[in-house]
Formats: sequence, C-alpha cells, structure tokens
Amino acid sequence: MDSLLCAQINTHHCIAAMAQLSLIASNHNIDIFFIQEPYCYNGDPCYLPQNYTLHYVKSNANPRACILIRNTITQYFLGMSKFSTPDNMIAVTSTNPPLHIVSSYLPPYDTLSQDLVPIETFLDEEKPINMIWSLDSNCKHSMWFSPVTDARGKRIVEFLSSYSLTTSNEKDLPTFSGAQG
Repeated sequence: MDSLLCAQINTHHCIAAMAQLSLIASNHNIDIFFIQEPYCYNGDPCYLPQNYTLHYVKSNANPRACILIRNTITQYFLGMSKFSTPDNMIAVTSTNPPLHIVSSYLPPYDTLSQDLVPIETFLDEEKPINMIWSLDSNCKHSMWFSPVTDARGKRIVEFLSSYSLTTSNEKDLPTFSGAQG
C-alpha cells in the first residue's frame, strides 16, 4: 500500500449520485471513497460499487458519513467504533506508523462546537500522526477558496489550527459544486 487514491462525495441522499459511484470507481481506480449524506434504505447506505467494503455506524438514524474501501486493501483497515458516530466514521490501518482515515459530516445547524466533540476526543486521545480527514463542514472560508467567510468557517479554521491540521484543497477548483453554488 504505497499510495492511495481517494475521493470525497456528498450524495445529498440521492440514488443517482450513489449509483454513479460504480462508474467513478471503475473509471478512476479509486481506493477509498469518503461519502457524506449517502442514500440509505432502512438505515443502510445502498447502491454501492462492487468490490468495496463499507464502514459506517448503524443507528436509529441514517448515517451521514461513511467510508468505502476497495476490497484489495480493506484488510489493512479497522473501524474505530470507540470514536465513530453516524456523522463521523474513523478507520485506522494496521501499518506502522498507522494511517487514520476519517469521513465527517457537520450539519448546518448552530451545533458546531457540539458536533466537533467526537473528532476532538479522537484527536486528543489518539494523537494521530498520519491522518486524512474528509469533511463536509457546511461552512465557508477563504482557506478553501470560498469567496466569503462565515462564522462557522472561522470556527473550523480555529479548530484546524489548534490541532496543527492543514487543508489540501486544489486552488481554483470548487470544494462544492451544486445548485446552491
């Protein structure tokens, strides 16, 4: 496992978007999908590509974050149920040093500080050295090339800074593409 090709998608609970994952997986050879707001049936994400293993937290509510890992590498990953929630799925590799991968969805409500607690607990207790955090934060900030910055964006940037986390967005490419701009 020398390198990983990862992709993030928020499907907004859409069947068609979930069905597109199979095409994307085969055309782009994606190793790991970080999915936010998957389409679910009876609480389980569905319309997933074959040859992948899904990691998510089953609960009374539909999960809003999950990780889809190619079967050829899934044996290297273990879900971390201690820190995972329906809005935060965390997995770790058995390699040395370990790689932590995280898919998170932060709902657009006034509960941002509360919603960050599971990730904050994970970061404080695990102190990961190698981590990929794929996040739909529902906020705006110039750090990820938004033309405006909102209060939530400022709070997320403060959080990232407090844990010495950086972003890796592509310059001049949107981090959100959809009807809402």
